[in-house]
Amino acid sequence: MVYSFSSKNRGNKFLDIEFIIEGIDSTEFDIQLPAWRPGRYELANFAKNIQKLDVKTINNKLVNFEKITKDRWRVYCGNNKKIKINYNYYANELNAGTSWVDENQIYVNPVNCCFYVVGRENESIKLNFKKSRHEKTAIGLPKKDGFYIAENFDQLADSPFILSNHIQHNSYHVKGVKFNLWFQGECRPPWKKLLRDFKKFTKEQLKVFGSFPFEEYHFIFQILPYKAYHGVEHKNNTVISFGPGYSAFEGENYEELLGVASHELFHAWNVKTIRPSDMFPYDFTKENYTKMGYLTEGFTTYYGDLMLKRSGVFTTEQYLKQLNKILDRHFSNYGTQNLSVADSSFDTWLDGYERGIPNRKSSIYIEGCLLAMLLDLNIRNKSKHKKSLDKLMEILFKEYAKRGIGVSESDLKVEIKKLTGIELNKLWDDFFHGTNNIYLPLKRQLHLLGIDISKKKNSKALAANYGVYVEPGNSIILFIAPNSPAEKAGINPGDIIIAVNNVEIKLGNADEWAGYFSGRIKLTLKKDGAITECKLNPSSKLFFPKVKLALPKPNSELKKWLKTL
Repeated sequence: MVYSFSSKNRGNKFLDIEFIIEGIDSTEFDIQLPAWRPGRYELANFAKNIQKLDVKTINNKLVNFEKITKDRWRVYCGNNKKIKINYNYYANELNAGTSWVDENQIYVNPVNCCFYVVGRENESIKLNFKKSRHEKTAIGLPKKDGFYIAENFDQLADSPFILSNHIQHNSYHVKGVKFNLWFQGECRPPWKKLLRDFKKFTKEQLKVFGSFPFEEYHFIFQILPYKAYHGVEHKNNTVISFGPGYSAFEGENYEELLGVASHELFHAWNVKTIRPSDMFPYDFTKENYTKMGYLTEGFTTYYGDLMLKRSGVFTTEQYLKQLNKILDRHFSNYGTQNLSVADSSFDTWLDGYERGIPNRKSSIYIEGCLLAMLLDLNIRNKSKHKKSLDKLMEILFKEYAKRGIGVSESDLKVEIKKLTGIELNKLWDDFFHGTNNIYLPLKRQLHLLGIDISKKKNSKALAANYGVYVEPGNSIILFIAPNSPAEKAGINPGDIIIAVNNVEIKLGNADEWAGYFSGRIKLTLKKDGAITECKLNPSSKLFFPKVKLALPKPNSELKKWLKTL
């Protein structure tokens, strides 16, 4: 089977694809376009981007076919042993998980636009780029006889690529593994700094697991001219969209770039090799429900920043700043009171990664990260730092992933019991599957490290006093705190603040005017297609609190956790 990719007219954003299928041994067969993509566990509709599709023999005689589901077609090939399918795909969205065509590049995530022949998913597939008019190729697949070779459809689905004349490249080696850095887009990579920092956190991650699961790895960056932050993990590569290019390697932006890169590299072990048994193997035709998103994304979020600290890329202050951001996001989400992180993981397939209805669900990234930290500190505390979550991750890699075995939640609990000698069922019941407040147990564990954590009043007047969280730089209400003056007044997410005490709101300065007036205020809102007014009295309750982490003096426990001894 051979795929060919090109674009006859890059201006119209269509990718032209030819799929040649050989060795056909039946009079009909089905081709399936994936219903979702790894790294985003929600149903998609990639088929909507196909404009034209033709099926022919090699001699260009038409072959009958029909669409039988939203993303499956049946081909009636008769006695033909070889056919070709020609179609185009609208590639007009540019992020880490989509496909894109313009005058500078052809960027393809095969899981968006490549079919597999049902029943032949494990056969090898060749990729042909000869018609695409490019000089450089960023891809994780091996090349042989002019073709890039995927050993099966799973590998093809996990092998995004960029065809370009302008992509910038460099590499480094750790323990005999080559790690490639590819940058597409307007930017000036500071190679010396990048190679130094990437090499440091790569070495630190290898210390956790002992070995790397692949012979080579590729960081593929789409650097954009505007603010962007998105990463998608693949077997031996990741695509990261990041911007703006003019400041990607400076200050806090560079910290964020390092954070997402470290996170995605950790996925090479956790998700791409260590995988929940519910998702092993992938079924691309439907939802692959799992309640273990806290493991796949939460543990990875925890380790992404922790590896930067332990490797010396981040200072303790930089690490605590990132942890502070995680805690602030936790306390700004009242959905944690209603849906556990396990149930929220299950529901990613139902409502995706959107906010959904107000205050409904937890975040597998944020809550999973805090639970990973709580679990790690519990294990360390009970073993006097002789054991940790590091050891658990190593066990999951060596005893499960390398043996081709998926990990169930019961497996996870058994391995934790082996490490600690005790069961942590209460931790699981209260926080992984429950909606208990994690603040106090986390506060106790951090206190043992010499870190004091406290809640403080949000500096935004609308959030702190009235329970109204407004989108930064805008006047659109994003969240309403439960039992707040705003909720009691019937204000909802999506309402737009037009005025505060009759002062027109411009440039998103509603918070500033609310703070100026304080006390009882009147909000003029655009709500449900009408203009209305609501009067709000401030509350003494702490809505959308911020978190303050104080580090009076580093102690030996902290140094063991962060490995600064």
